Amino acid sequence: MGASLRRARVQRRIGLGLACAALVALTVVLSWNDGDKNATSMWVSVISAVVSVCAFAADLLRGPADGGAPAPGGRRRRAADALAEAVRDQWAAEAQLRRLQDPEPLNVGWSRVGPPLADHPGNVHRGLPLPSPRDGDQRLDRIVEAFAALPSRRMVVLGEPGAGKSILAVQFVLGTLAARRPGGPVPVLFPLAGWDPRSVTLRTWLAEWLAAEYRPLAAVSGERTLARELLDAGLVLPVLDGFDELPEPTHAEAVRRLNGELDDRLPVLLTCRTAAWCGAVDAGDVLTAAEVVRLRPLDLDTARTYLQRTARPDAHGSTRWRPVLQDDSGPLADVLATPLMVALARTVYGDTSRDPAELLDTARFPTPASIEAHLLDAFVPAAFADAPGGTWRPDAAHRWLSRLARDLGGHDRERGTWRLAWWELPVAMPRALRTCGPAVLALLATAAVLVPLAQFGHGVVGDWDSPLSTVLNLTGDLLGLCFGLAFLLPATAGTPQGPRHLARVAVRMTAAATVVAVALGLACPPLLGLRFGGVLTPRPAWFLNGCCFGLILSLLFAVAGLPRRPLPLGLPWAGSPGGSGTVRALGATVTCAGLALLVLYREVLPTATCLVAGVLLCVAGQRHGERVAAPYTGPVAVLRGFGSGLLRGFLACTVIGVCASTVVGGVTGAFAAQEVRSAVLPPDGRVVDGWRVQRSADGVRTATSVRPYSGELLSGGHDTGPLAMPASADIAYNGRRHRPFTKPVRIRMDSAGPVLLAAGQPPADAWNVVLRLPRRVQLWLARRDSWTVVRESVVPLAGFGALIGAIGGCAAGVYRALSIPSDMMRAAGPGSTLRTDRAATLARSATAAVLAGGVCLALAALMGGGRTLGTMHVELWVPVGTSALALSAWGRLGVARVWLAVTGRAPWRLMAFLKEAHRRGVLRQSGAHYEFRHLRLQQRLAGAPDDSGVPRVPSPTP
Repeated sequence: MGASLRRARVQRRIGLGLACAALVALTVVLSWNDGDKNATSMWVSVISAVVSVCAFAADLLRGPADGGAPAPGGRRRRAADALAEAVRDQWAAEAQLRRLQDPEPLNVGWSRVGPPLADHPGNVHRGLPLPSPRDGDQRLDRIVEAFAALPSRRMVVLGEPGAGKSILAVQFVLGTLAARRPGGPVPVLFPLAGWDPRSVTLRTWLAEWLAAEYRPLAAVSGERTLARELLDAGLVLPVLDGFDELPEPTHAEAVRRLNGELDDRLPVLLTCRTAAWCGAVDAGDVLTAAEVVRLRPLDLDTARTYLQRTARPDAHGSTRWRPVLQDDSGPLADVLATPLMVALARTVYGDTSRDPAELLDTARFPTPASIEAHLLDAFVPAAFADAPGGTWRPDAAHRWLSRLARDLGGHDRERGTWRLAWWELPVAMPRALRTCGPAVLALLATAAVLVPLAQFGHGVVGDWDSPLSTVLNLTGDLLGLCFGLAFLLPATAGTPQGPRHLARVAVRMTAAATVVAVALGLACPPLLGLRFGGVLTPRPAWFLNGCCFGLILSLLFAVAGLPRRPLPLGLPWAGSPGGSGTVRALGATVTCAGLALLVLYREVLPTATCLVAGVLLCVAGQRHGERVAAPYTGPVAVLRGFGSGLLRGFLACTVIGVCASTVVGGVTGAFAAQEVRSAVLPPDGRVVDGWRVQRSADGVRTATSVRPYSGELLSGGHDTGPLAMPASADIAYNGRRHRPFTKPVRIRMDSAGPVLLAAGQPPADAWNVVLRLPRRVQLWLARRDSWTVVRESVVPLAGFGALIGAIGGCAAGVYRALSIPSDMMRAAGPGSTLRTDRAATLARSATAAVLAGGVCLALAALMGGGRTLGTMHVELWVPVGTSALALSAWGRLGVARVWLAVTGRAPWRLMAFLKEAHRRGVLRQSGAHYEFRHLRLQQRLAGAPDDSGVPRVPSPTP
């Protein structure tokens, strides 16, 4: 321990020394620059980044607390103990919500069943004497004792629908955990509905289910996951609930799989409906060496005692149930033979507003089925009857849960599960809205940042020179994002993202870019070639430029691995003792850098990016949140993930970006060359729309205004000469001084581009002036060979592909390093995972935006400032952070909540409503998931076929 402390102290001193050295270097640079604001701004960004990296690296260098790798046996035992803790917390909370302890569980009896539903007694007990029953039929709380007494440790529990099989399974899990010693087997409840015995072996499915539900068990050691290691080592006791929920044709195959794969190290307890088990045995075989027990129907005395003990007594100690339960015959006695109906009756008639005597009305309830339907329909309104202040009206709660049950039943049947995960709620939306919704949310988040900057940032976003251009640009962004989300992003986080995926992305990206290029070539072919810095965008290109930026953003996210259906994120620093403090320090450093830029240099966009990102990091660092799915191995793994993601993203984005950009340049250049070569030019010396066109003796083409021309001359930037602009043109000044002029001018087409010449003015770049000239004059000046026209379009766009690679590398590095799924094993609940995902998403997006902004500023400084890149990098760097918010599970839920609320399928406060439904016993919680209390309740709410296979339409709520 002393050595560890010394190492930590040395690392802290190194980090502090690096931070102090960075601050000293910053001071020196500020004093040496003598007011050179551009150079100083660059150094402020660089030094701030160094300080941030130092603060973040302080925790990354520390690594895990224990230096050596644990022995496999010890690692498995620790994993089993952690799994036992998670399972105990999960089902203890559910038992409390199901009121199993209020005052005590129903006394459901069970009895042993012999052949033909069970194996030979000699195989079951292996020659040992059969233990004699106590108290006649066995009690439910003795199931753990009976199971432990079996030499084979295999048991099948049969019962009718609602007989209490799931309650028995829960009590078995909790009872076994109570008797478990550290390092012993862990009982885990598996819903068998998700198993396909025809295609997947039992052990494979059990391992996959464990790894999916308890994410730390997905860690791979060698060729096996930790979940498979626990199964093979005999440290998991599967409790297989709902054998009858498997498709009936697979029952015989399922029994054969069980007999072939179970051994002494894999005991099992299985629950099934009696009729389904009889069919499985007739079609296949019994479960070898398994004890078979059957839950007995509740007798009316047990139900009567339970309902009277849980009802409010009057002054004489009697309850309203006493006269109702006097008759031992009739439909009601048959209904109260199952624990489910007894529990529903307790809830429905638990207050004084309803009288259970109505159940004796044979005209209204002639059969047991009609009473059951009434109890199922009345359960949800009764559960919400006493909602405080009418927060959730009973009729509205019933309607909302019916819609959720219908939607849940639809898409969850395909997955073989009846669970409700908040991150899967968008599946209930129409397919088109699943794509358009996140794209709209991404657009709104981007517009919230860029629109104010375009309005008040003095040309920070050069393309948005009017409200119409802003709307058209954003509309194009939306279309490009919709295409990218639908066809470029992987479907799920588990979708393979190897070379084949990248090849598909490249082909689709290039095809979409070609379509946009054709539209650009038809609308505004680049007669003079392309230039990104200090150039006015032709008005027809506003929408198409937005399409290009939307496609580029989608490409960045696709290479970064952001899926269309993301899982909730965990906080990478959740397992680190000082990780949250490091993140807060990083956020404070970024915020201070933003304040320095604001006070010293008034750099609008870098200041805004640093301030917002710093605040988000500080807020995210306040939350410890749920643990991540992978075991914590030290922040070095985060840096390693960032490095590999950075390299992969840079290479992939550069290759795809250059290829697609080259295609766009070639297509648009071809259109421009065709127009230039096919144009009918006026004779030399002719006046065309106020401009005299002529060619000098050396072949240089010129255009001279016959009237004074109104324009502006911009100077003082990084360019070699001034920049001429039409009057009232809105463009990013980037620190230039602008001076208006009105006088005759002459435009000469040199090899480097058009030059404006005027009396008393220095030669100026006339590119933007030419773009506003009459079309015939433009064609006169642009006349040159086709190869030159195409080359002048291809080369700038190919260079722009390198910028895409640099930004894409940063985005891929950040998103791959920080996109760590949340730990569903230790999830405190769905709400907790939602808050954790929100914090992780904000931190991830803020970090990506800061790094992408730093790369853009560095490239702009190296490549010559505004002339080279203009403001195009702004339209890439800001959305890298803002758009990704919509690609998180939290962002997609926001879209789904709006749609569900607008269509009346759920309340606006959806998560609060689900939490209340869980508290009232309508839903049960399984880690980060919700489930309906019973399958029959969900079927009734959804209008699905009931247990007998007869369709039922949910009763209308008042």
